[in-house]
Amino acid sequence: MDENNSVKFDKPLYILIVEDNQVDLRLLQGMLAVSENSTERLKWTNTVKGALELLSAHDFDAVVLDLNLPDLRGTETIRRVNELFPDIAVVVNTGEYEEELGIEALEYGAQDFLVKGRYNGYTLLKSLHYAVKRKRLETQVLEAYGQLKEAQGQLIQVEKMKVIGGIASGVAHEVRNPLAAIKYGIQYLNEKSTDRSEDIVKVLESMEDSVNRANDIITDLLDFSGLSNLEQQSESLNVSVLKSLALVNHAISKKEIAVDKQIDINLPNVKIDRNRIEQVIINLLLNSINFVENGGKITVKTYTDDNHVYLDVIDNGKGIDDSIKKRIFDPFFTTRRANGGVGLGLSICKNIMDVHGGKIEVQNNPDAGVTARLVFPVLTAAS
Repeated sequence: MDENNSVKFDKPLYILIVEDNQVDLRLLQGMLAVSENSTERLKWTNTVKGALELLSAHDFDAVVLDLNLPDLRGTETIRRVNELFPDIAVVVNTGEYEEELGIEALEYGAQDFLVKGRYNGYTLLKSLHYAVKRKRLETQVLEAYGQLKEAQGQLIQVEKMKVIGGIASGVAHEVRNPLAAIKYGIQYLNEKSTDRSEDIVKVLESMEDSVNRANDIITDLLDFSGLSNLEQQSESLNVSVLKSLALVNHAISKKEIAVDKQIDINLPNVKIDRNRIEQVIINLLLNSINFVENGGKITVKTYTDDNHVYLDVIDNGKGIDDSIKKRIFDPFFTTRRANGGVGLGLSICKNIMDVHGGKIEVQNNPDAGVTARLVFPVLTAAS
């Protein structure tokens, strides 16, 4: 009985043979074509270039790869295939005296290797089917590892935020008391001083502005550390968007920015703390206002799908430099330190969205500017 037909594999495979020796090629073709349940698509080529072209044009499960080809030799052939087609299983077909090369091929990403002249049709088919399964398992393990690393990073970030939040809260409370004393002193001097010369008035005004600025920073620090007690209710996101736009209207008008409001009137409600979400929206709007030129444009868009409600704030400003993209949500990171920026705005926004079970995403647009997106889960009856 034909060995190839005695074993049933899960499903036919799409196989690409890369072999420049005509005798070896015919042997492989014969072994793979003899069984109806072994292969569904069988193609071949004699160069790495041809292999890459065929892999681009067709979906293959596995490649039978000779390592000594006219246009590339050795383990570099595996590296090239894996680099461009990482999901393809590779079974190396080595020469009779190249077993060490075959073993080395496994270190470079091949799933198996066979020695020419030492296998039959069944061995070849078994190797290919197991290689495909092994490749899928490798891919799943790598995906699971990536998810684990991401989760680990998130846990580290959460713990880091807790520590920073605790420190920020303690510092904020300690600093607020002397600030209050300074502010009362300024008010007292304003009321009691008989010297109302221009210099004295300017100095007192400057001191009061500085105290107010410091107080705003303290408020940011307290916001950053105190997001545990939110009052979340069923609300229309559109209401918060329109109110936020009204609150920043002066800054918009000052730079003569055009605002395109694309509001979905059928937007379902979301469960939010309205004051906190308006804080987030205002922060995103102010960021856009700061980074667009005079006469620029900001688009504010709300929309929904079956599971989420979205808010996009899109500007046509200069965008975010690639070197800082990963840091924009880090506490105290800012590119506007010289202009009084503290670097807590987006960190606070992210914390608020996390507490709401939502997400904040910021990315450059293909043409120009930035899109900041808020994503909320749709409010369900169970919520």
